[in-house]
Amino acid sequence: MQASPVTNAFGTHELLRFDYARAKAADSEEEFDRNVLDAVDRHGFVVIENAVDGADCDALVGEMRPYIDATPHGLHGLGGTRRVGALTARSPASHKMIAHPAILRLANAILGEQRLSDDAVQINGKSGKGEKGFRYPWQLHLTQIIDVGPGAGTDAMPHHLKLHRANGMWVHDFQNAGLDPQVEVMWALSDFTEDNGATHVVLGSHREEPRGGHLSHRQPTVQAVMRKGSALVWTGWSVHGAGVNTSSERRIGMNINYALAFLAQEENQLLACPPHIARELPVELQRLIGYRQPAGALNYVAECQAPADSVLKEDFDVLVPGAHGHPMDADIDGPTYAPVDDDAFAAKLRSLEESKAAALAEDDLELALHLKHAISVLRKSPRL
Repeated sequence: MQASPVTNAFGTHELLRFDYARAKAADSEEEFDRNVLDAVDRHGFVVIENAVDGADCDALVGEMRPYIDATPHGLHGLGGTRRVGALTARSPASHKMIAHPAILRLANAILGEQRLSDDAVQINGKSGKGEKGFRYPWQLHLTQIIDVGPGAGTDAMPHHLKLHRANGMWVHDFQNAGLDPQVEVMWALSDFTEDNGATHVVLGSHREEPRGGHLSHRQPTVQAVMRKGSALVWTGWSVHGAGVNTSSERRIGMNINYALAFLAQEENQLLACPPHIARELPVELQRLIGYRQPAGALNYVAECQAPADSVLKEDFDVLVPGAHGHPMDADIDGPTYAPVDDDAFAAKLRSLEESKAAALAEDDLELALHLKHAISVLRKSPRL
């Protein structure tokens, strides 16, 4: 399936393909990692074939089917297309792809270590390729099913988002910053063919000067044809766009993007996967979607707490004094949420329990949950 080289304004380029399943079976993942990174560096895109099994794709689509079917076509100006997000919360099967080890290693090389040519990590006056102790933090940026129906992209159902780059979403102009802020991945949850509109790519467009220029949009494109279970990876500087679906079948892809953790997420992961759902996820996935402090004081909660020590704890409630759980010094701290006097403590507990019962009677479940947290914190609080 390897396509012939293409010559355009940026030189001669290829859409290279590497088989993940074969590399893993041969215990040659280090060589695989070098190859895919080099392909992105030289050409702006790479296809990772057999990254997951077809059954994994079917399971994901099955979990997302109720949300896909309940979403209208044409959102975001893409005619004949349904776009559905919040995959981390809605689809446990998606986690295998969101946290795919080969994808995460590639994202770390491009984002964390800025390994692509002419890029550099720049921290506290030091500039260079990343290494242990000198890396940019990065995280999940976007999760989205893109379900493209027959006729999508035609004059009857036009795509208003044509060939484009994704790095223009932030207010700051990063063209001359010497870094890659974003890595994008399109997973084939069904076969991507020329007829059903496989993604068009402009090879070498990540090397245009300036990096956000328009010459790329006038260059020939190559379609990233790939089988179900494969993934197309590119940088945020690489020009790409959806194809026209001239077939009678739907094309189902999943767009998973990663970006530097000090930039706003395109899909707010902390809202798309709120704490009561996120606390049930593996720790590494919690951290990947943003429940962590990526650097210094960034992303703390309330009383200078990391997300793991606050919102990911079951009884944490930002409106309950003392919910932080920090140790208290009897000599200098207090009074705490829990009264010292036994009668006052009992009265406060009784009042909270009566209020909780009243909230439940009125079907005010949010208030009842808040009061449940307050009762729990009261019982755990030191009485100073």
